[in-house]
Amino acid sequence: MRRVALRAALRQVARQWQEKVARGALRPQTADSYITNTERLLRFALALGLDRLDDVTDTVAQAFIDAPGHDRHGRLITSPADSTRRVRRSSVDAFFAEARRLGLTTRRAPLLDLPPIPRSQPRPTGILTDTDIDQLRFYAERGMPQTRHAAVLALLLSGLHTGEIGLTGVTDLDLDHERVWAVGAARITARYCPLDDPWNREVLRLRAEYVQQQSGSDRPQTLTTNGTAPAHRLQSSICTTFGEVVRASGIAPEGRSATPRDVSSWLAAKIHAGTGQIAEVALRLGLASLDRAAKLAGYDWRPSGQED
Repeated sequence: MRRVALRAALRQVARQWQEKVARGALRPQTADSYITNTERLLRFALALGLDRLDDVTDTVAQAFIDAPGHDRHGRLITSPADSTRRVRRSSVDAFFAEARRLGLTTRRAPLLDLPPIPRSQPRPTGILTDTDIDQLRFYAERGMPQTRHAAVLALLLSGLHTGEIGLTGVTDLDLDHERVWAVGAARITARYCPLDDPWNREVLRLRAEYVQQQSGSDRPQTLTTNGTAPAHRLQSSICTTFGEVVRASGIAPEGRSATPRDVSSWLAAKIHAGTGQIAEVALRLGLASLDRAAKLAGYDWRPSGQED
């Protein structure tokens, strides 16, 4: 069998992944991650003077998975996190599995016989305090309204999820009625979220005025993104922005970085404490499941001893 060039193999495999996305057989986020990481594998192999698919041995693949990298700001990360290593490994596995199906190689995937990379325990939620929220607001305000950090936090604090925030536009704000339209997402119902906090209202008003003025157009603009990228990339961008606020604030509940879900959990607990109704939590956050709403609010409403 002829030895297939690694670059040519990547092109063919990427085309197959994109066709699977079009058929609904593969999530766009997964395909995007696979393609990004196999492109990195290609650059890594070429730097070693390896340009053929079958040149990627167990040793080469392991070196790629453990290789230093950079964060989104270009800072060097000498030891990649286990989560990064797992993504790299799954991409290598998927790449070779697809290459075999296409007849580009007869080799098994590298690293197949090595033990899995351990997963960390799920992070607890509902641990942000009111002081933490105030701290996040303080650091999010830096550079506003030119920067989007405060607007992202304000929308999170109003009940929107990261999958909705990147799609929220100027026209979704209804400041006269103190509410914002949430467009909905996977397993999230579209709804109006009240802007009952003065900080949230003012931040979003300033951001809306700024982006509309900067656009130089009467066409409605999105508040926190350009609104043209695929939804999963917009969501990733929102998560990155929130992470920047968390790092600037220094908040580390339970010794770890806070996540957008922690903000949603803080809000859910506030709503439940104020109303006593899990249904109100579900309505505000667009959740169809009351169990999911209760879990987010940190409330166990099952009778004692009841099993899942």
